[in-house]
Amino acid sequence: MKKRLFLVFLVSLFVGAFIVVQMRTNPGQMIYTSRKAIDDYETMILSEQKTTEDIRKQIEAAEKLLEEYKTDFDNPETTIVLDNITSEHDKFAIISGACDVKGPGVVITVDDGNRDLYFGEDINNLLVHDLDILMIINELKDCGAEAISVNGQRIIDSTAINCSGWTIRINGRTYARPFVIEAIGDGKEMVSDLLSPHGYGTSLREWGVQFSIETANEIVIEGYSEERNFFYADVVEGDETEE
Repeated sequence: MKKRLFLVFLVSLFVGAFIVVQMRTNPGQMIYTSRKAIDDYETMILSEQKTTEDIRKQIEAAEKLLEEYKTDFDNPETTIVLDNITSEHDKFAIISGACDVKGPGVVITVDDGNRDLYFGEDINNLLVHDLDILMIINELKDCGAEAISVNGQRIIDSTAINCSGWTIRINGRTYARPFVIEAIGDGKEMVSDLLSPHGYGTSLREWGVQFSIETANEIVIEGYSEERNFFYADVVEGDETEE
C-alpha cells in the first residue's frame, strides 16, 4: 500500500514538473506584425483623433452662434435683418415658382373647336396645339403676369410644352383638353391684350378654336412640386466676375 502511494506521488510530481517546464518554455503564440501595418494603424488613429477634434470645434462654434442668436433675438436691428432675409426668400421663391401664390388675375379656357369643317379644311385648324398654349403664355408674360399655371402645372423657366398625339405634355405630364390657364397679374390688361384685334385669343376664335377669358379677384396657383437638380450650372463668385 505504501509502495503504491509512493508511486502515485512520484507520477504526480513528474506530471507537475512537466507542466511547469512546458509553461515556461512556451509563453504563447507569437504573431508577426509588419512595420507598415503599425504605421497604418497609427495614421488611422491620428486621423480619427483629428476628425473628433474638428467635430468638437464645430459643435462649439454652433453653440456659440446659437447663443448669439438667442441674445440678439430681441435686438431691433436683428429683427430687421431677419425680416429682410424672409422678404428676399419669399421674392425668389415666387420668381422660381417654388411656392404657392395667390392674387388677382385671369382664368382662360381653351378647347377644340366644335363647328363644322369647311370644304377641304384641315381639322388641325380646330384643334388646340402646344404652340397655341405657348403663344398665350407669352402674351400673358408680356402683360406682366407674375405666376402662370396650365391645368394646375406651374410654368417655370424650365417648363417644356409639346404635343403628344391628341394631348399636350407640360412639365413631363400629359394633359387632355380642355386647357385651363390661370395667371396672376393685371387682369384687365391681360384681357385687353388677348382680345385685341391682333391678340392671340381673337385669332383662335377666328379659326374656330374655343377661347374664353375672365378676370378673378383671387387665384391660387400651386408651386412647382418636382425636385430640381443642377448638374452643370454653378454660381459665379464675385472675384470671377471682376476678371
